[in-house]
Amino acid sequence: MRRVLPILLAALLLCACAVADTAPVRMDPPPQSEPTQAEGELASYDLEFPADMPLEARNFVLQARAQFELHPFEKLPKANEYTYWYYHDKREIGWCSVFQIWCAYHSGVRLIHYNLKEQLPEDAVFTAMEGRVGNVYKAFDKQGRWLSGTEGAVPRPGYVVIYGVRGSTPYTHIAIVESVTPLGGSLYELTTVEGNINSTIKRMNYRYDARPAQPYYNMSVVPEAEITRQNCQYTLQKNNWYITGFGATWL
Repeated sequence: MRRVLPILLAALLLCACAVADTAPVRMDPPPQSEPTQAEGELASYDLEFPADMPLEARNFVLQARAQFELHPFEKLPKANEYTYWYYHDKREIGWCSVFQIWCAYHSGVRLIHYNLKEQLPEDAVFTAMEGRVGNVYKAFDKQGRWLSGTEGAVPRPGYVVIYGVRGSTPYTHIAIVESVTPLGGSLYELTTVEGNINSTIKRMNYRYDARPAQPYYNMSVVPEAEITRQNCQYTLQKNNWYITGFGATWL
């Protein structure tokens, strides 16, 4: 019996290590993300990025788009490949933030917790490894990388966007900005990739006014005659949503 116990303990330790290796949420500090792919290794989908956009941030967008192309508007179970990768169990839970974490991890984007004490360098490309959207906001705010959508924030591709609900929580949902088209003045057209929109991965196309006439009413639909992008949802997900702000994953 004395010989059996050490063997059992060793087996349990090996199992624990195996779980830790495949469950980033259990790691503290967060795990080092996979090395980013070289230019051209991921499908480009004819997307154009700013010349100064870091490769990790570009691949963050391309990974998200690739997942949409893999599951375009497909109904996924609440316990799916992204939640299992993150939690390493079959819990059913909202997974919008888990989706952006998965894309970041597989793109070389650094993951941090919201309570990280150190200040990251200006050239750091990062996002928050937090299942709660409010904690993602805290991570960016603490790093000086939070841009308020109610105070004139200008988005860029590769940023994360956080939505709020008027009269309720300002941190209800999170997505990844795929592209930004300036339309003049304070108006922009955004295309985003969003996990857990009615249990699907969707691309959304809408307009964002950085300085709306009425606060918290900064989202609107693209006029039908001006729709140019394909494979997007053009209606707003919720009429009472607004853009709380953007997490600047890169500068």
